[in-house]
Amino acid sequence: MTGTSRKRKPPRERSLGRNDRGSAGDGLLAILVDERNGREYYVSILDTFSVRGQAYTVMYNYEPDDGSRANPELVIMRSWKDESGEHVFSSVTSRKELDRAFEIFFERYAGSLSRP
Repeated sequence: MTGTSRKRKPPRERSLGRNDRGSAGDGLLAILVDERNGREYYVSILDTFSVRGQAYTVMYNYEPDDGSRANPELVIMRSWKDESGEHVFSSVTSRKELDRAFEIFFERYAGSLSRP
């Protein structure tokens, strides 16, 4: 019996056409495509920043506001560009790393609220 391991591919951002870009608040709308299963996720990107050389992107699932949706949940993912220049995202698996990234995001967000 032979076993094969399948390399998990992280989600990639699908390029949006000029007319497909919009804003939800100040966020940029994007479509993430999970290369493992082809599922598309519509997200609003709220912030990008680096901590100790690692880039992070903060986003939430985007759904048009019809007045019935619950408050969105934030997602913080590692981000980088691959050899072809495409944005690639991967989950943050370390709780300590995720907490550190969230603290930085929250400081940036709170600071943006206090600016005129």
